[in-house]
Amino acid sequence: MSLKEIKSETLYKEYALEIPYEEINKIIDSKINELLPTVSLPGFRKGKAPINIVRKKYENNVLSESLDKLVQDKIKLILDEKKLKPFTQPKIDLKKYEKNEPIEVEIKIDLEPEIKLAEFKKLKVNEYEIDLDNKLIEGNYKEFLKSQKKYIEIKNIRQIKKTDKVLIDLSSKDESVPDFLKVQKKLPIVIDSDYQILPLIGEKLIENKLRKGDKIDIELDISKSLKLNEKKLAIFNIEILNIEESVPFVVDKDFLDKNGFKNEDDLKKNLENNFKSQYKNGLKQIEKKQLMDTLDKEHSFDLPQGILDQEFNDIWHRLEHAKKDGTLDEDDKKLSDDQLRKRYQEISKRRVKLAILLQYIAKENNITVDEKELSQGMMQYATQYPGQEKEIIEYFKKNPSSIETIRGPLLEEKVIKHLRSQCNLLKTKVDKNAYENLEKEVFEFKKGT
Repeated sequence: MSLKEIKSETLYKEYALEIPYEEINKIIDSKINELLPTVSLPGFRKGKAPINIVRKKYENNVLSESLDKLVQDKIKLILDEKKLKPFTQPKIDLKKYEKNEPIEVEIKIDLEPEIKLAEFKKLKVNEYEIDLDNKLIEGNYKEFLKSQKKYIEIKNIRQIKKTDKVLIDLSSKDESVPDFLKVQKKLPIVIDSDYQILPLIGEKLIENKLRKGDKIDIELDISKSLKLNEKKLAIFNIEILNIEESVPFVVDKDFLDKNGFKNEDDLKKNLENNFKSQYKNGLKQIEKKQLMDTLDKEHSFDLPQGILDQEFNDIWHRLEHAKKDGTLDEDDKKLSDDQLRKRYQEISKRRVKLAILLQYIAKENNITVDEKELSQGMMQYATQYPGQEKEIIEYFKKNPSSIETIRGPLLEEKVIKHLRSQCNLLKTKVDKNAYENLEKEVFEFKKGT
């Protein structure tokens, strides 16, 4: 065996390993000898076939397992000899494998950092409670009433107005138009809505002074549907099927029954609870961010360079795609590549540091996610996709590695809960203005950290 160190960085090692082919040959021979008594081949009694014939037939079958065992044994030997403590499973890259030639393997090892935890009882962290006055709660209710639009069919024939809802048939013969837009039957268009299937379609309907029964060809921009940065126009044929006008919304028995409310007070209470819940969830995110900031500040340790590089490369890969797709964040667009690189290197360091720290705290305190919690987490995740719950659960069963996307956040939540129980909690009531100031202050650093 020949071993050469090709890279050595902070808590990171790379080795080039060369293994004589004879060693894999010996393992293959051993596996074939184990198989020999069980093999039945035409012309030979069971277990009596010549070893060279058996080897020729089964060598490829046992090769992968034999090679894996050989490499794992060599890695264990290297770790023991060099007294290395891997932080994660060493990464193996088979560089060369040819029969009767030395086997060449590249090994990448992230090493375990030394972490000294802060005394959490001495750390001060905030616990917020939202304090909303009756004026705000009543204002939220009024906003809800304004948002509830009700329409009735117009009795007279007139032109479309800005406050109308219009039912149309839409079609296009332009080949550049996406399939889902080529034919749309009975498509509702809320004229004053900010969310239109095609930009400015509502304005175009008003501009052309259309009435029920009218048919017209209109040129519309489809660049958004094609994810283009430049305007792309296409001709659409539009027929006005029906026009409905907006009427004042009232909380009547029909609305209450349909939505499961006993009376208007019941509706108000539900909206008030939802309103407060939005702020409570926002405060939880603020508390979490402040706790992470404190953990980051109170702990200092070396980070495995291999994991850091992988995290940064993953982020940079997504950024390059965002540039091509034109979906880069506005604040990122203002930066040069060097500035972007510096920003996301800092973000990578923070993410890796906090992930390692939370993992270490979980290990030190025997915090785990049990099967019941994992099952509940999967079910909760599946409810985000109504009608596809069964398929989502089946996917997790068939792809066990994907379950980590559920386990990770659950474990993080349990570690955070544990930490908050250990720290010195400072209870503070905040009103709407204080909440908004907190949000700006806490999330001022680049989002995604």
